[in-house]
Amino acid sequence: MIQTTIEKIIDPAHIEQARQLIDSHNKFVVCTHMSPDGDAVGSALATANMLRRKGKQATVVFNDTPGENLSFIPGYRDELVFDNQRDGTPDTHEQALQSIREAECFFIVDLGTPSRMGAMSDEVMKNPAPKILIDHHLGPSEEDFDVIISHPEASAACELVYTFFYQLGDDQLLNQLIATQIYCGMMTDTGQFVFGSSRAQVYFIIARLIQEGFDKEKLHRDLMLETERRVRLKGYVLQQKLQVLPEQKAAYFSLNKAELKRFNHQKGDSEGFVNMPLDIYGIMISAFFREEKNFVKVSLRSKGDYPVNLIAQKFYNGGGHKNAAGGEFLGTLQQAELLFVKALPLILKYSEK
Repeated sequence: MIQTTIEKIIDPAHIEQARQLIDSHNKFVVCTHMSPDGDAVGSALATANMLRRKGKQATVVFNDTPGENLSFIPGYRDELVFDNQRDGTPDTHEQALQSIREAECFFIVDLGTPSRMGAMSDEVMKNPAPKILIDHHLGPSEEDFDVIISHPEASAACELVYTFFYQLGDDQLLNQLIATQIYCGMMTDTGQFVFGSSRAQVYFIIARLIQEGFDKEKLHRDLMLETERRVRLKGYVLQQKLQVLPEQKAAYFSLNKAELKRFNHQKGDSEGFVNMPLDIYGIMISAFFREEKNFVKVSLRSKGDYPVNLIAQKFYNGGGHKNAAGGEFLGTLQQAELLFVKALPLILKYSEK
């Protein structure tokens, strides 16, 4: 085993609190945020599998089914789903509900507030079982969790999941499956280690994960594969929908329900689209608005010192990191876009401080 200098960034008191909860309970449920991305899926699966390696009963309950774009993550659709939303996967709602109600302890990963769990949040919070949070977003809801492991400086929730079990003394339980799941979450949440991954800690952990023998190159190749419908949708967005505001250093685009239907949009098909405008010279802020049944899904990204999380919090009932945030807007697509344009001076103002 190679020598690394993985930093023990988690407060030892929190590690001991969590250790006592793990040792004194057997039935665990792991939850993450709705519309799970790669980091959510990877951190939830890895946490459950590490608990299983410790001899515990652990079940992952997703609020909704992970998109096909995450199929390169092993086990991405092997767990229970609370709200299948007629997406073609087996209905496991009753099993998910039973698991939540019978849970003796919860791990909540990659989110800071219970509402981000979606429809299942009420059931989870109704259960008085202790709840351990592992997250890297700003401002966790402290009153809702019994143990809070929150480090916004971490590249991904998966980085914290590995660090958590490392500090528990469980590094020897790591295997190829778990290492792959953790790596996938770190890879996707950093844009293949382009952003949010400048700390040496990230690469010490990667070195340890690679020791388990997974095919790193294949994972990156599989991440880049796209369906024909996604490629065509991407071309349509870039050619027909992209609005560029060079004086505000910003760009934005939207997709309405009719357009999504026209391109047979499936969950995950537009994942990452919000980053595309940032490849344009001079563009520092990007926004993507997607019309859903009862709301507009908002995704915000930026480079440098442009705090899009402030806009997500103030106008879109959301939050996130300085350079990656999102939320939901209870209005029309046009209103959501207009609000963004009006809010740009606020982002520019804070970037100058």
